[in-house]
Amino acid sequence: MKYLEPNNINAIEVNGVCFETVVSEKLLIIPEAKRSVYISIQLGISITNNTQSFYHFSCYFYSLFPELVAPDGQIMRTGIYCERLSLPNESDYVLVIPGERVTFSHDAFLFWSQNPKKKRDRNLALNIPFPSQDVYSFCPLYPGKYKFRIKYKELSESIKVYSESMIPTILQNIWAGEVLTPFIDIQLVSK
Repeated sequence: MKYLEPNNINAIEVNGVCFETVVSEKLLIIPEAKRSVYISIQLGISITNNTQSFYHFSCYFYSLFPELVAPDGQIMRTGIYCERLSLPNESDYVLVIPGERVTFSHDAFLFWSQNPKKKRDRNLALNIPFPSQDVYSFCPLYPGKYKFRIKYKELSESIKVYSESMIPTILQNIWAGEVLTPFIDIQLVSK
């Protein structure tokens, strides 16, 4: 593995495939602590196939894991809310031809959530939804500098997938490996 510097310090190349951390805003003003008030930010990963081979990349089925490091240097634990009960679908794997790029990023939301134990208390939270109906949640957050990255993990070069008609097939040429994209700083500031 090598980091791509100095031109692209938020990317890493592994065996000819470039993985890049995607963050749309690096400075976020903490929203008011009111219901339905939030700040939207795009967070995700961009993958460029610089090889001579065609590869499928898993974008939806438990292959993307966000990581957030708090201002004190501790990796934050994430709550995950999972609603998906289905098996992997063929559409969960995107074919990326040589020289092409695919980006998997979604609107994450910075907002005040109600503390389930103390109804009057609110905690600043960051929710990152993924298309597989998973929502990763980091809470509580405070003003300060956080570090964000994505772990991409796919263990097998082939997998049994299902079409819309639920007919199983074996999907080949899946890029297999584990990659941690470089950290990108995100600063949370009060008004």
